[in-house]
Amino acid sequence: MHSRSGGPRLGVVYDDGAAGPGEIASAARACGADLFLVIDRRSAHVAQLLPGLRGRFELCDVSGLTAAEAARAVAAREPDGLLTFSEHRLAETGELAAALGLTRWHSPETTRRLTDKLVQRRLFAGAGIDTTRCVPVAEPAGIATAVAEVGPPVVLKPRTGTGSRSVRRADSAQEAERLAEDFFRSAPAGSVLLVESLLTGAAGEAGPEWGDYVSVETAVHGGDRRLLCVTGKFRLEEPFRERGSFVPHTLHAETAERVRALADAAIGALGVQDGVVHTEIKLTPDGPRVIEVNGRVGGLVVDLLRRGAGYDVVEAALLLALGRPAPDPPEFEQVTYQYALVPPAGARSLVEVGGLDRLRALPGVDLVDVRSRPGRPLDWRAGAADRLGRLYGRVPDHAALGRLTAAIPEAFRPTFTYTHERGS
Repeated sequence: MHSRSGGPRLGVVYDDGAAGPGEIASAARACGADLFLVIDRRSAHVAQLLPGLRGRFELCDVSGLTAAEAARAVAAREPDGLLTFSEHRLAETGELAAALGLTRWHSPETTRRLTDKLVQRRLFAGAGIDTTRCVPVAEPAGIATAVAEVGPPVVLKPRTGTGSRSVRRADSAQEAERLAEDFFRSAPAGSVLLVESLLTGAAGEAGPEWGDYVSVETAVHGGDRRLLCVTGKFRLEEPFRERGSFVPHTLHAETAERVRALADAAIGALGVQDGVVHTEIKLTPDGPRVIEVNGRVGGLVVDLLRRGAGYDVVEAALLLALGRPAPDPPEFEQVTYQYALVPPAGARSLVEVGGLDRLRALPGVDLVDVRSRPGRPLDWRAGAADRLGRLYGRVPDHAALGRLTAAIPEAFRPTFTYTHERGS
């Protein structure tokens, strides 16, 4: 049984996600919360960390339990709030919170809206927020009809998923059919592929050196939405793999306000009432357009805001789950970044990592975190999980960040084995 420390009881459904165990524990102490983790040992991530978790946290193990049994196990710990930082556990957390009568987390219906990209598109269209054409396909035979309905070029993406996993561009029905066959060959049974209109970026909105999209972090408290920050992005690596993020952004004030207003309207259309929400927005010649809304803290945001402004967005999320408002938004004095070292799309294995000392010597690099070893298999379909490592640092301004990113390819020169056709 648990023992109360006098503060509120808070459960975190834990798995691989935006916040690690140490960050969650630190934020819980700052909130004065009595913390426990809800875990499922069938997760490879949880199984790997389990010895350390056992020694540090009170654990509620729901491995193999039915939904009703899991709810009873969590209820026995008398939580005042429940949340998750893992995309993989959003649905489970919504069901548990509903079963326990905890209303400061997404309801099951809201969770469905936040995890189903097709539902999002339909809700946005119904609210007059976004008109991106989107057609679901359950087998390769339906792709040609979907492409004709949407109109090429198109983007193919899984109906559910995260981290740019298996997202591809197709410029014709024939190319889309080939990519769809590849997707369905390895996708789990019942998977659905979305065929969407390709949103053409406007590079000038953020500046020619930077990505043509941004993300927005919003704290929602009882339906009241408050902007935390807009995060700038590096240019994407083919096909749609993220290079990383930085704060503050480089948008003009008018564009930034349009981005904020669009994110606010999208969150409202999905009915989100509480929590930190991560919204991705494309910058197009016709103005900002919604890519997707995620019902949890963004993947790189925890580190960026902590190093960039001393702001703990994990603490903000915990407070919201307990029914308290988030702290005031962060303010930035320097430019803080995370930069992913991403292999070419056609690379199939890592032969040699070279240039790490040269990377460490670049101005503005505080940490080089490369854990990939020779022989590691690579596959672009894994999205963000395919990266070789990351750079972390701070620079005085965006001009210095531009010089740094231009110098990285010269400094870091790993070698790979490739498929016969690069990018295939």
